Amino acid sequence: MVKEQVAALLRSALQRCVQDGLLPPGEYPVQLDSPKQAAHGDFAANAAMAFAKQHAAATGAPKPNPRALAQAIVDRIEDREGLLAARPEIAGPGFLNIRLAQDVWHKALRAVWEQRERFGRSDAGHGLRTMVEFVSANPTGPMHVGHGRGAVIGDVVANLLERAGYQVFREFYINDAGGQVWRLAHAVLARATELRPGVPRVPLDPEDYQGEYVKDVARAWLDAGGDPSRPFPEIRESLRGFATNWILKNLIEEDLRLFGIRFDSFFSEKLLHDQDRLSAAIRMLDEKGMTAMEVLPPPKGVDIDEEEYVPQPLKVVKTTRFGDDRDRPLLKTSGEPTYFAADVAYHFDKLSRGYRRLIDVWGADHGGYVSRMKAVVAAMGGELEVILFQLVNLVKDGQPYRMSKRAANFVTLRELLETAGPDATRVFFLLRRGDMALDFDVCLAQKRDNSNPVFYVQYGHARCAAILRRAREEKGVEPRWDPDAMGALQLPEEIDLIKRVLQFPELVAHAASALEPHKVVFYLQETIAQFHGYYTKYKKTERVISGDERKTTARLYLVWAVKQTLANALAVLGVSAPERMDAPAAEED
Repeated sequence: MVKEQVAALLRSALQRCVQDGLLPPGEYPVQLDSPKQAAHGDFAANAAMAFAKQHAAATGAPKPNPRALAQAIVDRIEDREGLLAARPEIAGPGFLNIRLAQDVWHKALRAVWEQRERFGRSDAGHGLRTMVEFVSANPTGPMHVGHGRGAVIGDVVANLLERAGYQVFREFYINDAGGQVWRLAHAVLARATELRPGVPRVPLDPEDYQGEYVKDVARAWLDAGGDPSRPFPEIRESLRGFATNWILKNLIEEDLRLFGIRFDSFFSEKLLHDQDRLSAAIRMLDEKGMTAMEVLPPPKGVDIDEEEYVPQPLKVVKTTRFGDDRDRPLLKTSGEPTYFAADVAYHFDKLSRGYRRLIDVWGADHGGYVSRMKAVVAAMGGELEVILFQLVNLVKDGQPYRMSKRAANFVTLRELLETAGPDATRVFFLLRRGDMALDFDVCLAQKRDNSNPVFYVQYGHARCAAILRRAREEKGVEPRWDPDAMGALQLPEEIDLIKRVLQFPELVAHAASALEPHKVVFYLQETIAQFHGYYTKYKKTERVISGDERKTTARLYLVWAVKQTLANALAVLGVSAPERMDAPAAEED
């Protein structure tokens, strides 16, 4: 791409500076930025200032004058491909302001024609096996709005990583072991005794799950032959299995399907216990010298007779070696695994399956677990990255908004999807960084005008499609790549649009590397604003379809390239790219 070509030009000049003794031997990576003011050119580089410091550190000699070094770099640029409109300008203490020849941008736009749906992809990840684990909702009830934000963040991160050349595996961790599933099983039995006349009533405990959906599980269990007259201890395991499986299949997986979220695997926590994966993890940590027997102090806030208290050594993993504030016990005094131990076993299993990069998407309420989990994964020889996301507040016209409460005390994801639609819900969840709290304006998400950011982008794609359709139907002209015609694109707004399109591959690679899916939404908003502005400004004076065949060919291709880029970016978000949409009332093509 253009940016890499310019960077290569500067790297060659820097190596000539090395050959001439102006810089010591070594690698000189070049960073190019966009100038804050367009008048300063297409790219800015601070290479002279950075490498003047590097020269002084490497040689012990006084730091060379950055402006003099900048001039030396400029003097040694050999622009055989004609990339530059003029020699770079030296500004301030040694910045290089670089302006490219206009036909460089014209030629570079051919990449969209050649790559089509693959435009924006790269091999930056070199096929690294990467697992993205997200959602992982307890199978004890429907998904709520918070799960939905985590689902979108995880799904779009996985999409970005795939397009950046990683080998991505998407996993949902089913928390089907522990006290919460027994509370569910008991709630189902209690509801079943309400529904089946003639059997002794089992009261619903205050700690049991209260939502109306539990009655649906109970009905399904009765229809499948469940016997509510049997004592709970006798049937609790089979009832647990039925209830968690029913909720997973009929509530969680169905919501994910409606939301367009897919997984490669649903991994059961119970399987970890059944296969005793914790023992395998502990053996590996033992072999690495990462465990020890430690005596922990008495629990705080509990009235204990100090004379009767007998300290008991517990096996811990030495997470303090990897930045944790204290070592973490793997087993309770009873010998049962700690909650932390189950996570250790699960991440050991991930590493055992050959995944080298582990990415977890968690709600912000799990923030306290980040350092210990990163530490234990590092102790096991892996790398864990955690994306934390904040709460979602539903609002309507600036006021807190509550839907029905079919699921007890929270709004289900399905209710939001039915109200706002999957496309709007996906984009709205990404209108802010994941680590920022989000106000989701339900009223705005339903609007069909440009105040709705989802409509605004999708309408831009549909507008491009309408222009191309009109050219085909009225003039019999299809968009095509014609290098001879591209020189007709001379308007500043046209050059800016070309630059914006060509930024897309770099945007995908950067957002994938930084795990920042919201940047795709920002890119779409800025790109479509540029396109709408260009089209509106010139639709009467410099029409896309005109009597000038050369301009028509070039502009149709530009519109097609914008449309393709918008479609590719929307695909990253899992959002549809409609070919037809009604124009807002205030705007007609």
